[in-house]
Amino acid sequence: MKAHILIVDDEVLYRQLLTSRLGRAGYRLSEAADGEAALECAQNGDVDLALVDIKMPGIDGIEVLKRLKALDPLIEVVILTGHGNVDTAISAMKLGAFDYLSKPYKLTELDIIVERALEKRALAQRCAALSAEVAHLRGADDTAVIGQSALWRRTLELVRKAAPLDLPVLITGESGAGKEVIASALHRWSARAAESYVPLNCGLLDGELVESELFGHKRGAFSGASADKEGLFQIASAGTLFLDEIGELPAACQAKLLRVLDSGEFRQLGATALRRTNARVIAATHRDMDALVAHGKFRHDLLYRLNVVHIHVPPLRERPEDIPLLVDYLMRRSARASGARPHIAPAALARLAGYGWPGNVRELRNVIERLVAFGDGTTIEDADVCAILRLPGGTPVTTPAPQAFSGIVSLDDFERDYVVWVLDKLGGNVSAAAQALGVSRSTVYRFLRTVAPAD
Repeated sequence: MKAHILIVDDEVLYRQLLTSRLGRAGYRLSEAADGEAALECAQNGDVDLALVDIKMPGIDGIEVLKRLKALDPLIEVVILTGHGNVDTAISAMKLGAFDYLSKPYKLTELDIIVERALEKRALAQRCAALSAEVAHLRGADDTAVIGQSALWRRTLELVRKAAPLDLPVLITGESGAGKEVIASALHRWSARAAESYVPLNCGLLDGELVESELFGHKRGAFSGASADKEGLFQIASAGTLFLDEIGELPAACQAKLLRVLDSGEFRQLGATALRRTNARVIAATHRDMDALVAHGKFRHDLLYRLNVVHIHVPPLRERPEDIPLLVDYLMRRSARASGARPHIAPAALARLAGYGWPGNVRELRNVIERLVAFGDGTTIEDADVCAILRLPGGTPVTTPAPQAFSGIVSLDDFERDYVVWVLDKLGGNVSAAAQALGVSRSTVYRFLRTVAPAD
């Protein structure tokens, strides 16, 4: 598919000129006469490149550039400017613009800049795809960014908005809900994506060891310090430092962490000289931080500095419509590891979708891995799920489509049973069922959620 180019200019003549020229090249084009319309278009569409006039009524081109980059850092922006605004255009390039064109510009020059900008975006997309594949091969878990529910879309929208802001973020949520993966997404979707992402679980180490990990130490600083050691703040200086279980951070470390957040300065254990870091700090916890502050176990001023942006990860039970998507992803991932992907019966999928998941995504992942590992390699039945989850029964939770009308049923029940029957006939393939039924995948999932598992 040809690239989508957004043309933003309050002068109709220039918009017509650009649409005429670029339209002949086959690009998909959108127009906006002001900044507000441009941003609305970018929010609703897959914009690859924006050609933005720098002087417009209302929101000027510089502000449009900033907001477009906040929406999607991979959108390329070319600034359109008059000769008197070249200095401003150069400043825009420092803010992330790809290049600028001075009016009146040569159309051949326009063609070259558009082609180069789109080549850069394509390269960035390929690099992002390769990075994602490398992360997967290294065992990274992307399940927390999978979901279609309104609640989850709002959460990810906040993550995407927060990622490029370069501010401290506090992530809260239950254990297993995906806080660490959200932290990783914040890093991957930020301007620091090419730099180090360094995680530390503050609950695994005590006192001096946590300080040593965070700030480093000089040889002889304490018993066992046989050599100099760089701290994680230094290692992550241009990247992101993720402090998981921040509520477990020892009191002695809290004041030092506050100093780093305030000034960017820290001192290695056993050293006298100050060092500086530019690391972005993302913290996460399943604890009630306000309660910890109230009981004197956590500094209120440190909490304020960490909680500049707050992202709450909802538990899996609050987004049940995401469970079938997660199951599909986890089944495919387990299949890559085992070499075979079994079919999951609609009754089994309905059982998984109706379960409360107290352990959240982490528990779901464990269950799917066990179902694949210990199954017969062909079909996962409802009884298999019940056995893993230690639920009674294993009674089928689906009914076959009736061969004839033996009695009066509601239209809702009839539709539900037919969708389940089609899904069963197509081997549990939701996409194929949706295509056969002429509905969306989300509609199929909605019918699945109405199937009440028997206990």
